[in-house]
Amino acid sequence: MKWNILCIAFWLVSPLFLKAQDIKVYFNQSVNNTVSLYTDAQTSAHLDDTLCKYIDLAQTTLDIAVWDNGNDQVVNSINDAYNRGVRVRYITSSNASNSALSNMNASIPVLERNAGLTSNVMHNKFVIVDQTWLITGSMNFNDGAIFNDYNNIVLIHDPSMCINYTLEFEEMWGSTNASYDTGTSKFGPDKSDNTFHSITIGGVVTESYFSPTDQTTAQIIEEIDAADFTLDIALFTFINNDIGDAVIAAHNRGVEVRCIIENSSYIGSEYDNLVNAGIAALSHDGVAYDFHHKYAIIDAKHVDSNPTVITGSHNWTNSAEEEYDENTLIIHDPLIAWQYLEEFSQRWEDLGGVLETPAFSKQQNWTISLTGENEFQINSTTSDPFDLTLFSLDGKIVLDLANVTPGQIIAAPFPQGLYIAEIKTENDHSTLKLKLQ
Repeated sequence: MKWNILCIAFWLVSPLFLKAQDIKVYFNQSVNNTVSLYTDAQTSAHLDDTLCKYIDLAQTTLDIAVWDNGNDQVVNSINDAYNRGVRVRYITSSNASNSALSNMNASIPVLERNAGLTSNVMHNKFVIVDQTWLITGSMNFNDGAIFNDYNNIVLIHDPSMCINYTLEFEEMWGSTNASYDTGTSKFGPDKSDNTFHSITIGGVVTESYFSPTDQTTAQIIEEIDAADFTLDIALFTFINNDIGDAVIAAHNRGVEVRCIIENSSYIGSEYDNLVNAGIAALSHDGVAYDFHHKYAIIDAKHVDSNPTVITGSHNWTNSAEEEYDENTLIIHDPLIAWQYLEEFSQRWEDLGGVLETPAFSKQQNWTISLTGENEFQINSTTSDPFDLTLFSLDGKIVLDLANVTPGQIIAAPFPQGLYIAEIKTENDHSTLKLKLQ
């Protein structure tokens, strides 16, 4: 745990806690919870249980678009939903094995996109429950994806985002009804850009894009171009030259870039280009189980620089951009960014990468304490003065002071809540949390 008793009490009433409930992230493999002072990434060895928990909540509607499903427990939950009167609609791709669908109730309509081995693929992995909960991410519903490969899922509690995904679902489905219509069903480039692209969820700006209609690659490049300090990339496949050029450009302007790529030996892979450009890139090719993520983390350690996560089903490939049915979320939130960084850090270390000393120091060189109503002090093991910047959790600077003396009383006439204090000296750069109450 990273929070003292005071901060635990804060979590119980804080809007930040409510935001955490609106957007939840889970990983199916280990993470490094020592990386962040402010949050712990959540893991589960049984994300099938998590899927079933939310499917079991369905009372009226259940829409599922997933490339592959080989998990009987998930299918049983789908059958149970149908049997209790939930309208169930299911979209998949003909090139997936879908071994568990043979056990699904034959009355549940299933629409397949007619795919080749690697073409015309319905590659989404999302579930919409009662227009209330959205589940998406990189994970297919087969046992290998759930238990062995490296994956992440995002759970969003927001009707507006669910409506957005329903619009995309029904464009593929070809109707708003229980039965699909192959005459009006549209996949791939036949679809249109007809959804909202920015939705605020519990105070978190979350962008939503569907491929191949919404110029997802351009949106990814825009986020990479906005990176100021760090860019961590975790991808199953990376062969899009335009994104590769943007990553190299970020490196060349001083952004610290790290990449983990599974299919590093694919024809056209950007892996060699990144390495040749001097970027720290590690290959997961040949390591047990697939590194199946499709995420990037931007400026996670810098709350004043719009920490952002890009995630979803969209590999950074030409096929995903031009042909496949994919979904991508761009989440602008420091806590979500830290959670993904904890996952990335564990994978980086597993592959032999060296973790830097955290920018947010966990050493006891500095302590922060309240001295009265709306005032605090920072003490140090030295008497050296320091510069102090105080941030709100949305990244806004609320206080900026130079040459502060350790022990000096600092006025903080700000609303109650959690703030981040950034401390800089000639030889140190640390960050502490401050709870005003």
